Amino acid sequence: MGAISAFASGPAKRWTALISGGAYAFLAVVVLLLRPWVGPTAESCEGDDLRAAVCDLADLAEGGPLALTALGVLAVVVATGLSLVVAALAVPLLQLLAGTSLPTHGVLVAPLVRLALRRQYVVKRRLTALTDPDVADAPGPAPTSAPPTPLAAAHGAQSATRVARARRKLHRLPVHDDLMLPTRIGNSFAAMNGRVRGRHGMDPSVGWPLLEQLFDDAARRQLEQGSAQVLGRARNLLWAVLTVLVSLVISLLDRVHDLPAAIVAVAGCVIALLLLVGLGDSVDAYTDTVEAAVLRHHDALYEAAGWPLPADTEAARRTGAEFTVYLNRVDGARPEVVFERPPPEPSPPAPSPSSPQSSSRQEGAAP
Repeated sequence: MGAISAFASGPAKRWTALISGGAYAFLAVVVLLLRPWVGPTAESCEGDDLRAAVCDLADLAEGGPLALTALGVLAVVVATGLSLVVAALAVPLLQLLAGTSLPTHGVLVAPLVRLALRRQYVVKRRLTALTDPDVADAPGPAPTSAPPTPLAAAHGAQSATRVARARRKLHRLPVHDDLMLPTRIGNSFAAMNGRVRGRHGMDPSVGWPLLEQLFDDAARRQLEQGSAQVLGRARNLLWAVLTVLVSLVISLLDRVHDLPAAIVAVAGCVIALLLLVGLGDSVDAYTDTVEAAVLRHHDALYEAAGWPLPADTEAARRTGAEFTVYLNRVDGARPEVVFERPPPEPSPPAPSPSSPQSSSRQEGAAP
């Protein structure tokens, strides 16, 4: 789905890879876990090149202020380089978590993808049944003139809460089943794309580069904040996964205690799950921001491309579909789109001082 590459990196295409908290945590875990492997004695530094290099860094830390400064600069360079790699992998990670790059054929991954997709269908049917008015209003006694009991009032409030929660979850699922994806993030993008297509008839990912140039400062700032939050949580999720993997690898070395590495791995898994949930929430908020931006600026988008504005809702959907075909740069077999621009309305001529109307006004105003 091209919407993820267009939206998630849209205003944040000018990103600079800053050293995040995940980078500091990753480097701290690596240093603390490698400390027992280096050992306090000189004999422990005899061995392979990797252990000798770590020992040289440990000796460098005891060499005075200049050596500590050099070690700090080296740590910043390493953290910045790793941050560049992690930042470059943020958008591919979003595509993977959205389910758009998961394989549909194979022995290992494809059955899991089909199972997750089947679960999404089951969840959608269950939520649809909860929001059905006939099903929601079926249970319960017949209405009477007597005031409801506290138990009945509490039951009604719980039912209303369940229905409202189900409607919020359905809002994040695409209406058409053929657009369903196996993950929450992918369904959030697909649902937003379906709502924009149903309202305006256009594909927002196709018109996004042109639409991005029409935003004012407030809208651009809000989109940049939402995009930075999505990409920041994706980078921190990558740091958490890397921390778990590196801690498991370091635990295989000799003289490294398994218990600290296991604690780090479990803590990293918990943090990764929390970041995954937070990433889904930030994607939901970002898709709402994008949908509102398209709703506000779609007329300006037509005017910027020189297209006439649609007259009504039905014409808006038809015009949006034609406009998507007009802007599409992927499909090579684009049909020829022809539109007629209405001529501008002539402005009324300015009254001259010698006109009869102005002369009569002057005569009436004279004493």
